[in-house]
Amino acid sequence: MKKITFILITSLLSLNIFSQNIFNTKKSKKPALEIKKNTNNEGSLEKENQKIEKIKDKKSIIKKDIDSDNYTYRDYKISGEIIGLKDTTVILAYYFGGKQFARDTAFSINGKFTFQSKKELKGGMYLVVLPKGRFFDVIISEREFSFKTNIDNLIGEMSFKNSNENPPFYEYLNFITKKQNQITPIKNQLQQKDLDSKIKKQLEANAKKIDEEVKLFRKNYLLMHPDIFFSKIIRATSEPNIPKQSIGDPETFPFRYYKKHFWDNVDFSDSRMLRTPVFFSKMDQYLERLTAKQPDSVNKSADIIVNKAMNNSEIFEYVVSYITSTYERSKIMGMDAVFVHMVENYYIPGYCNWVDEEQLGKIIERAEKIAPNLIGKKAPEFLDALGRPFMKDLSGKIFKLSDMKSDYTVLAFYGPTCGHCKKEMPKVKNTIDSLQLEGYDITVFAVATEFDKEEWKKFIDEQKTDKWINVADINHDDEGNPVASSDWRDKYDIYSTPVVYLLDENQNIIAKRIVHKQIKEIIERRAQADLDIDSNYK
Repeated sequence: MKKITFILITSLLSLNIFSQNIFNTKKSKKPALEIKKNTNNEGSLEKENQKIEKIKDKKSIIKKDIDSDNYTYRDYKISGEIIGLKDTTVILAYYFGGKQFARDTAFSINGKFTFQSKKELKGGMYLVVLPKGRFFDVIISEREFSFKTNIDNLIGEMSFKNSNENPPFYEYLNFITKKQNQITPIKNQLQQKDLDSKIKKQLEANAKKIDEEVKLFRKNYLLMHPDIFFSKIIRATSEPNIPKQSIGDPETFPFRYYKKHFWDNVDFSDSRMLRTPVFFSKMDQYLERLTAKQPDSVNKSADIIVNKAMNNSEIFEYVVSYITSTYERSKIMGMDAVFVHMVENYYIPGYCNWVDEEQLGKIIERAEKIAPNLIGKKAPEFLDALGRPFMKDLSGKIFKLSDMKSDYTVLAFYGPTCGHCKKEMPKVKNTIDSLQLEGYDITVFAVATEFDKEEWKKFIDEQKTDKWINVADINHDDEGNPVASSDWRDKYDIYSTPVVYLLDENQNIIAKRIVHKQIKEIIERRAQADLDIDSNYK
């Protein structure tokens, strides 16, 4: 039953998925089709990179030959006729990155319309979008073709002229639609409670028969049409056949084999795959559901996809850009390590020649700021250019972060006049006081980020944080302008306050950019984990 459902759903990708998504007919504040421009290079990149000279010569370096394909059509003309369609605007849209983007519009008069332009039209699976959330798919693999159908039976009465790809595509859609109509009532009956066992057995037999018919049709279809683009889409949705005989741990073998062969049937040399519902869906599944939420695991999976994507320049650009921007913006703590990995392995070496020098500089600068404070790394010491510690308390005494010998060090950056700091830091103090009363060994290394000593002292007095190690880097030049002793703000990525890090007994970073509640949660979770380990040894 699961197999037949999967085959039918993946074969009717747009019909089953997108009718529930952007083309929902329910009332919404958003339009039925949200027209967007596709931008791949996203991220919170802030300052100009002053080190651009070191990467200028690397931009032209390509360590692997990456070829593009010829599935781009200029001076295209796509004519349509839909019997029964009222005069209205019709949209030509395409699938990309899990969304749909408008590419062209035409006005239908007496059901006839034409999408035509001298601009480029890239090949792939497109949608012809009608009013009231109605739409149908077409394959763009020719520069000029036409189609005709009926508003009351868009799929069933579709016909094409001058198109080699679309007639077999609709042959498949019509067959699958028929089978979907057959399986739906069976599926509904099987979900009924207290179903008679004989009836259930017969229904399951009927479902199995349909399943076999679909698999046979699919097999014969691929044999009959091995070279058309839609056959590539079908093959891309095929699941790996897991051998019965396992290698290694039999419990994990099915998963390991499935993941290893997940991409076997995807043609990475064909850029049209990007403009289908399939490619993004598979990449999302691979990264989000088949890969552990650990930076090292994600890095390995990312490298596998990128390596395969090197068969096509457009796919390579999309994959690298998507993974880089996604993990630079990730809300999961520690996943910024993936962003740094992508920059260090693909942007700095010169693979990403689609990025201009200014943007490349920003991306590299952002990675350089994040790299020193990744989870698991030792917290950078506060040292000047000569290697001397400089963080001083109110009396002028110098403190080093490495001198902290407690089980945990809370490294807190705050601005004494910062309104949000005045709200959050008391909560941090209460949390730490509570944990210390429970017996946890915690030291607070509190760094004031502003340059007014009187405001700093006032904050300590008002917030009663005098038991913390309160330090600051307050210096001024001969003209009275504030100056920093080092680039510690960059190393800890301090662009706003408060920012709280949690360090272990060796000053390795356990967590960063956390709020007061997370301090308690993380410390108690680690303590419980230690107890569990101890109990396992007894």
